[in-house]
Amino acid sequence: MEVFLWSFLGLGIICWSSGWFVALRFRKVPKAERFSSAKVSVVIPARNEEENLVRLLPSLMGQDTPPHQVIVVNDQSIDCTAEVANEAGAKVINGKSLPDGWFGKPWACHQGAEIATGDWILFLDADTVIEPGGLGRIVALTADEASVHSICPYHMVKKPYEQLSAFFNAVMLLGMNAFTWRGEEADQIGLFGQAMLISRKQYDAVGGHEPVRREVLENFHLSRHLSEAGFRCRCYLGKGTIWMRMFPSGIEDLVASWSKGFVSGAENTPKSALVGISILLSGLIMGMISLAFLTLAPTLVAIFYSLCVVQSWYLFRHAGNFNPLSAILFPIGLCFYQGLFFRALSRRKEGGIVEWKGRDVS
Repeated sequence: MEVFLWSFLGLGIICWSSGWFVALRFRKVPKAERFSSAKVSVVIPARNEEENLVRLLPSLMGQDTPPHQVIVVNDQSIDCTAEVANEAGAKVINGKSLPDGWFGKPWACHQGAEIATGDWILFLDADTVIEPGGLGRIVALTADEASVHSICPYHMVKKPYEQLSAFFNAVMLLGMNAFTWRGEEADQIGLFGQAMLISRKQYDAVGGHEPVRREVLENFHLSRHLSEAGFRCRCYLGKGTIWMRMFPSGIEDLVASWSKGFVSGAENTPKSALVGISILLSGLIMGMISLAFLTLAPTLVAIFYSLCVVQSWYLFRHAGNFNPLSAILFPIGLCFYQGLFFRALSRRKEGGIVEWKGRDVS
């Protein structure tokens, strides 16, 4: 038993150490060094988003450097999405019925981009909020005309059940392959779908959202088309620039949202990033299992478990304002993450329907 325990803990330490290589270079949106005169059109796809738009739109309109235009695509909403957007001063277009072969978000983004008149387009999810001065920092990114820029909003967590999103948010960051030890030199860097800044030239060069019309995670696939066209993809963390509130309505929304693109995300993550994430999670799983040997080697197990807590907290604090208890009790979130993944995988193999906002996105 002693030999097994030492071997187990040794392998766990190796996985823990190796896991850091996918999370070494987190970077936030840099401060704007000078004013940018670029015309940026903001496009917001919105399906039943009245509660979110009352936060997002004032945060956009109240910026020191307001956007060139704000377009809200009312995607067949049955609430007061259009009314809220109109009152806030946004340009509202009522989205056309979903054509065959399209998913909702790509279709809404496509329609908004068609009428955008700016030199750059900033696609924003409705559940985001721009920090004061944040838009200026985002617009300043247009100085790098050869790149497409995306930002992962800082996840603002308020209710206890939202702590269960910690591992999902962390893996989403790592899955972009943008924060590894190689930094911006890594291959196959992805794009975050919540906030993506792209020039009109770049957007038109790849055919807009047309090539990704039937993709749940259109951002993954769009990044590949852009890379093939010779454009760089850059990713940033949103703390201090943009934040999001994802699941205020309950744990059912949390489960449905992460389930809709879970398996697709794993399939489209670059292999190098997927290997790194798997090694990192394996180390944490071994840290969880090590608790079973606590009475045999209390000091060694306590040290290993503490290292796993440190690694979890490092990831969580970059992703959002998660409670330190989420890291201390990381086995709870990790089991939830793994359980939901295998549930989504099983449903997909069985041909089950996955719905999001009343639409089949299977």
